[in-house]
This record gives sequence, structure tokens and C-alpha cells, in this order.
Amino acid sequence: VTQAGRWPLMIDPQEQANQWIRQMEANNGLKIVKLTDSNFIRVLETGIRIGIPVLIEEVGELLDPTLGPIMLKQTFIQGGRLMIRLGDSDVEYDSNFRLYVTTKLANPHYLPEICIQVTLINFTVTPSGLEDQLLADVVRLERPDLESQRTELIVRINNDKGQLKAIEDKILRLLFASEGNILDDEELIETLNESKETSAIIGARVIEAEATEEKISSARERYRTVATRGSCLYFVVADLANIDPMYQFSLKYFNQVFTSVITSSPPADELDARLQILLREITLAIYTNVSRGLFERHKLVFSFMLCTSIFKNAGSISEAEWSFLLRGALAGSVVDPPKKPNLPTLSDVQWMNVIYLSVNFHPFERLPYECTNKIIINVGDFEQVILLDLLNPIDSNVNWNEKLSLFERMMVLKALKEEKLVFAITEYVKSQLGKAFVESPLVSLPLLYQDTTNVTPLVFVLSTGSDPVGGFLRFAADTGNRDRIQSISLGQGQGPIAEKMIDSGKKRGDWVFLQNCHLASSWMLDMERIILHIQENPRDVHTDFRLFLSSMPSNRFPVSVLQNSVKVTNEPPKGLRANLKRAFNEITEDFFEDHALYGKWRKMIFGLCMFHAVIQERKKFGPLGWNILYEFNDSDRECALLNLQLFCQDSYKIPWDALEYTTGEITYGGRVTDYWDQRTLKTILKGFFAPETLEEGYKYSESGTYYSPDVITLAEFRDFIESLPLIEEPEIFGMHENANLAFQTKETASVIVTIMEVQPRESAGAEGKSSDEIAFELADIIKERIMTKIDPDEAHPILLRTDSRGTLPSLTTVLFQEVDRFNRLLRVMHTSLRDLQLAIKGLVVMSDQLEEVYTSFLNNQVPKLWSRVAYPSLKTLGSWIRDLELKLDFISMWLKWGQPTSFWLSGFFFPQGFMTGCLQTHARKYSTPIDELMVDFTVLNTYIDQEAVELVHRGSIREDERAYKDLVVPTDGVLVHGLFVDAGRFDEKVGYLCDPRPGEINPPLPVMQLLPVTKMDTKRLRYAAPLYKTSVRAGTLSTTGHSTNYVVTVHLPSREPQS
Repeated sequence: VTQAGRWPLMIDPQEQANQWIRQMEANNGLKIVKLTDSNFIRVLETGIRIGIPVLIEEVGELLDPTLGPIMLKQTFIQGGRLMIRLGDSDVEYDSNFRLYVTTKLANPHYLPEICIQVTLINFTVTPSGLEDQLLADVVRLERPDLESQRTELIVRINNDKGQLKAIEDKILRLLFASEGNILDDEELIETLNESKETSAIIGARVIEAEATEEKISSARERYRTVATRGSCLYFVVADLANIDPMYQFSLKYFNQVFTSVITSSPPADELDARLQILLREITLAIYTNVSRGLFERHKLVFSFMLCTSIFKNAGSISEAEWSFLLRGALAGSVVDPPKKPNLPTLSDVQWMNVIYLSVNFHPFERLPYECTNKIIINVGDFEQVILLDLLNPIDSNVNWNEKLSLFERMMVLKALKEEKLVFAITEYVKSQLGKAFVESPLVSLPLLYQDTTNVTPLVFVLSTGSDPVGGFLRFAADTGNRDRIQSISLGQGQGPIAEKMIDSGKKRGDWVFLQNCHLASSWMLDMERIILHIQENPRDVHTDFRLFLSSMPSNRFPVSVLQNSVKVTNEPPKGLRANLKRAFNEITEDFFEDHALYGKWRKMIFGLCMFHAVIQERKKFGPLGWNILYEFNDSDRECALLNLQLFCQDSYKIPWDALEYTTGEITYGGRVTDYWDQRTLKTILKGFFAPETLEEGYKYSESGTYYSPDVITLAEFRDFIESLPLIEEPEIFGMHENANLAFQTKETASVIVTIMEVQPRESAGAEGKSSDEIAFELADIIKERIMTKIDPDEAHPILLRTDSRGTLPSLTTVLFQEVDRFNRLLRVMHTSLRDLQLAIKGLVVMSDQLEEVYTSFLNNQVPKLWSRVAYPSLKTLGSWIRDLELKLDFISMWLKWGQPTSFWLSGFFFPQGFMTGCLQTHARKYSTPIDELMVDFTVLNTYIDQEAVELVHRGSIREDERAYKDLVVPTDGVLVHGLFVDAGRFDEKVGYLCDPRPGEINPPLPVMQLLPVTKMDTKRLRYAAPLYKTSVRAGTLSTTGHSTNYVVTVHLPSREPQS
């Protein structure tokens, strides 16, 4: 920093460099400035003129062009004076001037033109460096005698060594100046004698001091476990900022919590007992203080990361085990796996995971042979029975709970029952760290208020539907501060008003509440400046002054404010009961009880509130609930209740048509953009808000748990709501019990993906392989498995045969379009694989695109570079590569050997194009206008698995009829296969759509005949099921009113009429 020829630019996320520079230059009149300050140029000019140091802090990835000449030290002589160009003027340059630049960005990407101007220095704290700092803090507080002895010793040793050096320098100087015979120089002889005696004394002292230092060090080392734990915890806390921009915690804040626990925790006579108390209390304090500022969905993520970080640090969890739990079997890591047992409950991904575990981890070597048997896994109080073969339940020959550690048991769940992993994670944390780490810490304004000061603000981090103002006003009234509140909701032009409020508030000791800071992003820099000024000048601030802020998560919210404030999240409670409770707390007695419709009025209100709760809580089921997640909020419910009052005030007759229309099409329906979601919304509305809901004994669900009670007062309704189940079953949402599996899968995926996003880029696979080796090998495997091109010149002559009008068959045109799309994808893939391998070798630059491919390979994800030119898919990289192999085989065989007996509908890039091709073929054959034709389906009773088809192709190297069993090509239309049912099952024995079996997710549909018709059969009972490309269902809304993910409506035979 001080010796380099260029000015330093310090990467300083923890402000270590900032503090050091401030201390080092404190006596030299250091000026501190930011690029965003209005007086930035003036401060810099003053520093250059009079030769005082300047610190520019919190710079971004771009520097002000004005700094260019200063960075490059482009001075020149003018009129005998040393000058430098600053902006549009020349400034006299004092050679004593020093410039320091710091950035809070943890991983900045500076352009080469900036890098050559500065000396880049990374001040980011390292685990070992932080450990030493924390060790000094622990010993200073626990054994102040040891720390003071050590400090004195260091000073004494340095003084002694300095004295020895001074004597040596004096002797050398005298020897150099001596003339004639050295022995005649008395001063030199005396100095030599003195130095001999002094050095002997000092030498003995140094040896003695070093021995003492060793004793002190060994005593200090006994506290290292506490420092190691602290360092380990800090880096988990620091990673949270990558999950949400509001999760900012400074090292200074962490140190405060760390030291306060040491001073306030109960003492113990034995050192080992004391160390255990410190380890427990520090971990709990960090969890409690940090998790109150996290959203509910991230609290388990945080506690699990804390837990695994501690055990990884201790060596109990290996990097390979951790990687498997997050990523599963890495793509290409299992070459030629054994044949999968023929069980519908065992997916390809599960089988790959089982084989990967058995190959890479010794304790799992029997898993491929035992996975079809009944396996019982216990993690803490959680027990999971894994039974894949439902018809032949045989107990496993291995006691997996005895053989495996807790973490290894979770790896079995990851492989075979991933949706249950979220429960196992909760129990794992609970059994390893304690119950407190899986419960949300108690958060109340009185508790939070104790942590705030006149210079430490309280920040409410908001989520949709939350509002902390009511609770805040109640707390202010309880503490007698109701009259001292100044509150403003920020927005355009509100900044100056808020600034005046803070100015007057800090003088008078008011409470100032700035709401919705995210709506005033342009004023955030001014707000940061005001708050920092308050924190730097606490004497100018009234002791009773308090600042409260509320904001939705936003990248624009100042990091420095977040790091130096108390943060708390404010979320509405989840669940049907909590939703109803909130609704009935907002309804007044007059509105609810005084109406001419009496009991009917109350039932209508209850039904409407139930409907509101159900459509909101359906969101937890992901695409099973809604194709698109709509932000239904409390104002929708209020509007619907006001409409109800408006329509029912004049007559005793209830205008149901008007009420159903305004509620279903306008109040709620106005938010809904997807046609199928609109159908769902209106169906749900009929179950809660329709004439039959007012009948005696009407129940909202089959179980009879939910109904409108026959009571009168609002208080009685509130009591009834309190008696409802805390966790609702899927049946109230009109769903099968399997919907819980979808919910659990979504919850598990959320936890795993969140953790994976914040992982550092380390070795992610088997022991001993670096990330570079893993990515390089994976690129080799993919290049080997995936062909480079489908050659359209290899097309079979029958495909190119034209009709009487000289036109190619429609399906041939579809085929060539598909070939073009696949070739584009293959070109992008192979180019990026080649470039990635060159970049890993260091022969080409690792661009941002290649960096993203590299990271995706380590995380077993499909790179965005590929998915942008590929078909929609939710698969992991390993499954995606296998799926692509199947698709390429399907298209290649069709191209080389003509049309297959049955088309694999999932194998198309653009299935809508194939449907149009089928319609066009029919239209040409029967000379029917294509716009009069529709697609209809007839379900057969044969199942075809594309894996088996590809296996036959591999054996015969050509199209083979045996792959399609006994199917015959129909006269009209085509046969298609490869579709799956979501939240249902097709029973081929009776030929109807029915409920799925317990635990059965996405069972396959049999082969179907796709038949173009001019008129749909409306006599038979059939259910109109939308066909989607992926189970996400959502896509971009197209001009047809449907999602781009939507393909066509498939009418499936049903025993019951559709709603």
C-alpha cells in the first residue's frame, strides 16, 4: 500500500483496510470522500495542493474519468512548479499527497484499463486471519493477564532486537570511519566490548522471552476452538448477502455480538466446560441475531448452512458428500449404469443417484441391490420408510441407520426420497445444534427497541402483504411516544420532506418512520449520507431520537445503512387459519352482524374470506396451484366485501349472477391472465360463494372440517377460526393428497438451490479432483456422447416424395425444421465445449459466458448459453444430456429410415409445428380447409418407453418395428407417445382418467391417436386437459391468450363431468 509505484485500490468488504488507513493517517489530516459526494473534486484538489492524504471509499466497478491523470501520476513542470491536470484546470501538485481508494464490493470485475492504473490489493478477511483476530479477542476477554503479558513481551523483544541492531550499525559506522590501526581506536574497542556484553544479555533475554512466549501461546491455543467456531460462523453470515441484498451484516457487528456473548455468558470452573458454554452461546447468539432479519423461507437455509459449516470445518462432512447432497450425481459421472429395475416408482434420476453413491462412497456399495427393498431411515425424530416396490414389500438386509452417519442417511433420502429432505434437514439441525436452531427466534418491538440507539436505525424488511405500521403505532402508544412520531411514505418528491423530519427529529428526540424506502431509490444516496452523518456525530443527536425504516428487498438500499442497523423481517403469517384470522380481525362488528340477510349475510362473508384464503394459499403448491403466481392481496378481499355490501343493501334477494361475475371476472379475475387459471378461479369460487353454500349443513370439503358455523357474533366466528387445523390438508384446495409431495419437492428444491447459489467454486465432485478437472472431463464426456450434426442430406427418399401438386409432405417440412433447430443447438454446444477446454488450459480468455458454463457444469445445471437455444426443460445437466441423446436418436432415425410407427411427442423442439403438420396432411388428403380442423385424441392401451425404443435402435442401427410392439400406423392421423399426467392417472383397464395412486407423481399416458376432426365429440364425458411442455406450465403470454408453454388441449375420457 505504501511502497508501490501506483496508488492502491483495496478490495475491502469488511472495512479492515478502511480502518487501518484511518488510523495510519489520522495525524496527517486525512480527508475522506466518496465519488457520489458533491464536493468530491474540491476535496481532492485541496489534498493535492497542500499535500495531505485522501481516502476515496466505496467506489464501484467504474471510476470517475477525472481520476485518470492522478492515478497515472501525469505531473508536468510549468513555470518551475510541479502541476497536474484535474478536470478542466491545472492544480499545483505537492509530492507529499497520497491517495487511497477502497471498494466494499466483495468480488468486483475491474476492466483492464483500471487495473493498469492502480495496485489492486485484496483486503478481504480470510478464515485463518479472522481466526487469529477472534483468538486475540477471546484471550483478551477471558485471560487479560495472558494477553497483556504477550503484548509486553512482543514490545520488549522488539525493543531488544532494535537495540542490537543499533549497536551493530554503530560498530559498522566506526569501522568504516576508522583510520590506521583498528586496535589504536579506543572508542571502537570500548564499543565492541559493550556490544559483546549487551548482546549476550539481550540474547539471553530474547531466549527467555521466546520461551515465555511459547508458554503463553500454548495457553492461548486452548481457546482456539472458540475462535475457529467464530470464523466459521462469520463466513456463513457473509454468504447471506448473495441470497438477498438486504441480508448485509458487517464484521464490526459480528464482532460486537461475539464479544458481548463472551462477557455475558455464565462462567465455569473448568476450562473445557467454559469452552463448551462459549461455543454453544456464540452459535446461538449469531443465529438469533441474524435470523430475525431473514425471511421465514431462508431461516432453515441459514441454520443448515451454520450446522454443516461447523461439521465440514471439523472434517465430519467431506466435500464430496456435501456436493452430492446439493447437486446429486454429477453429469457423466456414471458411465454405462446397470439396467434399472422395472418399477414405476423408481425414476432414472433416482437410479443414477443410487449407482453414483455405490461407486463413490464405500458405505453405500449394497444400495443398488437393496433400494427396491423396504428401507427405514431415521434422522433425529424423523422417520422415513422408503418402499419402491409396493407389490413386494421385503425388508432390507442392511440396517442403514446403524451403518450410516446422520449426514449419510440424508444422502440416501436425496437419492430416493428427495421431497422428504426438507424434514430431514430440520431434524438434522435440531439433533446436532439444538431445538432453538429450527425455531424462529421471538421477535417483538420491545426487544428490538433495546438494540436500537439514537444512531442505530431499525429496518423493517417487507414482503408482499405485510405492514408493520399498525404494530409500530401500538408499541409507540404503549411506551408513551405516540405524540412524538413523524411518519412519511417515501415516493417521488418526498425526499426533502423526510430530510427535514430527520433534522427536526434528531434535535427534539422524535421517532421518525420512513416507509417504503424502495419507492425512492433516487433518494437512497442522500439518505445514506444523512444516516452516516448521524452515526459519525452522535453528540449532535438527541438521546431519545430513533429512526425507523421500511423497505421491500432492493439492490438500491444502501449497504452501509443495512450493516449498521437492526434488521427485522415483516411477513404475513402463512396458512389458511392465519389468513382467515387476519381477515376477521379487520372486519368490524357493525359490518358483520347488522344486516337484513342475517345468517345468509354472515355465511356469504365467511365463504368469501375462505375463497380468498384458498386462492392465496394455493400458491404454495407451485404450478399445481396456479400456472402463474398472482399477487392476490388483502385489498382484493376488502373490495369484494364492499361490492357484496353494495349489491345486497337494497333488496332481500341476492343477485348471485352479478356477485359471481364481479368477484370472479373483475375483482379477482382482473389479475388472472392465463385462461386455465381463470377456469380454476371460477371453479373454486363456485365451491365457496354460490347459492348452494347457503344451504343447511353445506361443507366446503369432503372431510367436513371446513364449513360456515351456525353462530351469530363476530367473536364466535373468531373462536371457530381458532379451532381450525394449523396445517391444512390438500383436500380443502380440491387437490389429491399427492399435492403435498409437490409442495415438499418445491420446499426442498428451494432450500437446496438457495444453498447451492452461495457455494464458493471449489472442488464439487469426487475426492482429489479440482473444479477444472471435473469441468474438463465433463466437456470430454458430453463431446463424446452428443453428435456434432444431424446431416439433412441423409434423408430417406420416401420423405422427399412429392404429391401430384409437387409439394413435399407436411411432416417432412416439420422434420427439416426440427433438424435445423437441433443443429443450431449442437453448434452452440460444441463450440462452447471446445472454448471452455481451451479456457481451462489458459489458451483463450475465460469470458463471462464460459464462466457461466463452467459454474453450471459444477452445479449439475444446464448452462444458460445452451438453454437459450434449446427446448424448454427443467432437467439437471446429467438427465438433460441423456434426454438430448434420445431426441437426437428419434430425429435421426426418422430422417434416415422414414416416419416411425409412433411419434415421440416429447422429442420435438416445437410440438405445435408437428400438430399443424398433421392437420395440414389431413387437409390436403381430404381437401378440407385447415382452419376448420381441430386436434382430437383417442387413448389406446399400449405404453411405449422411448428409452426402450432407443435401445432397439442401438442394437439394429435402423428403425425396427419391434420397438413399437403391436401398433399399426392408422389410416388417418398419427400415433403419439411420451406424455405424462400431472395430478392424475389414466387407468387403461377401464379407459378413464382417475386419481393417482399415493406417492405416484406424473404417471405416463398410453399411446394416443392424434386425429384431425372438424367437430369435437361433446356427447361423451371428457375432461379438457391442457398439454404443457414442462411441469412449470407458465411461459410467456402469447397472442392466443395461452402461455408459450401450452401446446394443445387433450380431451381425456372421464367418469365425472368437468366443472
